[in-house]
Amino acid sequence: MTRKRSPLCDFIKVTVSCLHMHDSTNRSPSTSAASTQPTRTFVDADSVRWQVFERAFADYDRRTGLSLIFASESAVRRVRDYPENWQALSDEQLAELSWKS
Repeated sequence: MTRKRSPLCDFIKVTVSCLHMHDSTNRSPSTSAASTQPTRTFVDADSVRWQVFERAFADYDRRTGLSLIFASESAVRRVRDYPENWQALSDEQLAELSWKS
């Protein structure tokens, strides 16, 4: 049986792709600082694969700094307050952090 993808999955996949490619200085993705940002992948307790990476706040956001983005095939989460050593956290700790608002 072939599983049919929902339009929402396609939308989220495009959104995640855009997040990876976005750079507020309008440089190409290959030369942007974003392309050199650390990325971590983990699988949560529900067997969902997450990609985690830092992203600068959007130009129109009054805040400055970085967010930690958690992206899966079906969801994207943004955490604005996270530990500097997020890459050293266990998979369980990252999963818990992804729900922090």
